[in-house]
Amino acid sequence: MAFGIDDMAFYAPKLYLDIQTLAEKRDIPYEKLSQGLGLHKMAVCDAHEDAATMAAEAIAELIDRNKLDPRKIGRIYLGTESALDMAKPTGTYAVEMLAQRYTAQYGKDCFRHCDVLDMTFACIGATDALHNTLDWVAADKHRIGIVVASDIAKYELQSTGEYTQGAGAVAMLVTHNPRLLAIRPVFGIAMESVHDFYKPRRERFCETPVFDGQYSNQCYQNRMTEALADFRKKAISAKLFKEHQYTALSDRWARMIFHLPYAFHAKRMFVEEFVAERKRKGAWENDTERFHFREPDQSAVSDAKVFAKAQAAFLKSVSETALYRRFVKEKLEKAQRASQETGNLYTASIFLALMSTLECDVQEQNKLAGKRLGFVAYGSGSKSKVFEAVVQKDWAQVASRFKIFEKLNCRRAIDYDQYELLHTGAQNGPVFKEENRWGLQRIGQEGVTLGARYYGV
Repeated sequence: MAFGIDDMAFYAPKLYLDIQTLAEKRDIPYEKLSQGLGLHKMAVCDAHEDAATMAAEAIAELIDRNKLDPRKIGRIYLGTESALDMAKPTGTYAVEMLAQRYTAQYGKDCFRHCDVLDMTFACIGATDALHNTLDWVAADKHRIGIVVASDIAKYELQSTGEYTQGAGAVAMLVTHNPRLLAIRPVFGIAMESVHDFYKPRRERFCETPVFDGQYSNQCYQNRMTEALADFRKKAISAKLFKEHQYTALSDRWARMIFHLPYAFHAKRMFVEEFVAERKRKGAWENDTERFHFREPDQSAVSDAKVFAKAQAAFLKSVSETALYRRFVKEKLEKAQRASQETGNLYTASIFLALMSTLECDVQEQNKLAGKRLGFVAYGSGSKSKVFEAVVQKDWAQVASRFKIFEKLNCRRAIDYDQYELLHTGAQNGPVFKEENRWGLQRIGQEGVTLGARYYGV
């Protein structure tokens, strides 16, 4: 019996900063960010928004659209690296807000027996929550779970990560016989403890990470390659396909869904694996003759830096060919479109990429039913998971209700000064408060309520 994602909902903050505004302020050529990284707009949380309010909004949309009885939701698992407390799960704040809304209809105990948990592993935490919830749902056909990814990607002002910032939440309804995607119970995994990006305990609370961008890219590359190999090995063992089939996994998958720290990240990161796939298929010799590739020989270069520079130039030449551009257009490009308008959503990034892909395919009237999607998740620290899903027959009906681009087109632009006030916490009260939207109302200041957070509409 199939199990997987039945429906999805997306919440975006109602404010954004145009990347051109930031580029001008930081004296960075706008084209470097827009054309080089695919950055157009940065989603910015208002003063009263946080990971809990965004999670609650996404979950509520999922509940309302599917007319779910909260008493039948067995678990709500949140993946985030924007936790509000060192002990109390951020998910409990989100469920507290949901209880406010649904008590009148379903009773004050409507979420009393719902299991709530946060899962954290940098940007892969929500993928872990989905993996765990899939196993839980698979054990009983009557189980209904919700997985939500909610995050605020925040870096120091003027840092090299600042222009990739973003915020948002994606909620997923996980059931038996899903209408959207059936997920195979095979996960390729690769993990190594590294310090490419992390948030250490400090004397004062700090939301921004310690990170090494180039090292993190290399960790992403390494874990991705290892997880892809692990997936292929496990898939063959599970008889998803025979060993001689799909030497190139990208041939198996109609679309590929990656974690996107910035919109163009996947198409940059996959070039090396693309070359490896072409070699495994026996196509590389013809490719080299056709495109005149000059691949550097590491054994002939004693200086590691010289080789790295030559290898980067070689991969860039591959990425500029019609062969690779065609691959990107078919497999990756639709996932980039929403990311260009939001920036990095950390745990929610890969799932917004999925929604972006499916909504664009609906708009283009593409036929995806029965086709396979490949997922490449990554979290710093570091871990990658690779898995696949089969698109279900009712997918288009479900995806047509996402309306993610409609939501993104209804936001308000802010100027740089407003952005800096929000970033530093100096903003006094919301910039824009929508009716019937949850927001942080106050934080306890003393005694047993010190630091407790109180929300309302």
